[in-house]
Amino acid sequence: MIYLILVSILWSFSFGIIKYGLGDVNPILLSFLRNLIAFVFFAFLTIYNYKKFVFDIKLIAIGAVQFGLMYIFYISSYQFLPAYLIATFTITTPIFIMIFSQIINHKPFTLNGIYSVLFVITGSYLIRLTVVNPFDYWIGFILIQFANLFFALGQLLFKEWKSKNKQTDVINNFSQLFFGAVIITFIFNSFYSNSFETINSYHIPWLLFLGLISTGLGFLVWNLGSVKVSNERLAVMNNFVIPIAIINSFLFFQEEINFMTFLPAMILFYFSYRLT
Repeated sequence: MIYLILVSILWSFSFGIIKYGLGDVNPILLSFLRNLIAFVFFAFLTIYNYKKFVFDIKLIAIGAVQFGLMYIFYISSYQFLPAYLIATFTITTPIFIMIFSQIINHKPFTLNGIYSVLFVITGSYLIRLTVVNPFDYWIGFILIQFANLFFALGQLLFKEWKSKNKQTDVINNFSQLFFGAVIITFIFNSFYSNSFETINSYHIPWLLFLGLISTGLGFLVWNLGSVKVSNERLAVMNNFVIPIAIINSFLFFQEEINFMTFLPAMILFYFSYRLT
């Protein structure tokens, strides 16, 4: 549990950094570079302990989903939403975790699951009332939901993989997940011929921090923590980052929050979470 708590605190600062430190960088390029930096770091660990390396195409596929597709949609949402809303809308990740958990375990969908989705939609509409551009709001909301979906699926796939490969050393094989993420983000980035022109020297420290710390070490510790808890507890911890990230955005990045609609929406989100 402590692994998940520490990473949640670490990730809470990433929302503001991406929005205000790297907001002018092409989001697909940013997704690619974060994964590339993390891949290079873990590749050196793999080379150093190559005897513990076991090639597994499943790890590459999981990384393409959990780190690759997730980042493409997640970082793209920053073009449309403030950081605190992006943090808020990750609240649906536990719903996706429970849905995929039911599918993997062949359980029927419950009425509570349907109610939880309705609460999320209602809460989202309340927040939308304070947004000047509803089109940007809904585009950003949809993008972050796809990111939540891929992140939830990737977490469960990794837990399932680890349960079947208990003897495989995770740290020295973690490069394979980022290799999959690099492949998928590189493919998407290849459609933007001038994306590297959005990078300058100011961005380098932020990129290194996000790539090495938030993405590299963060996802390693998170995935190691995820295999130590139940799917239900994992779903709970996916929301731990939200209040911390909102406070960071309000205090450190001076984002304006209309609490008259934000707080009722958060109450609905909470009821949605309790039903899952």
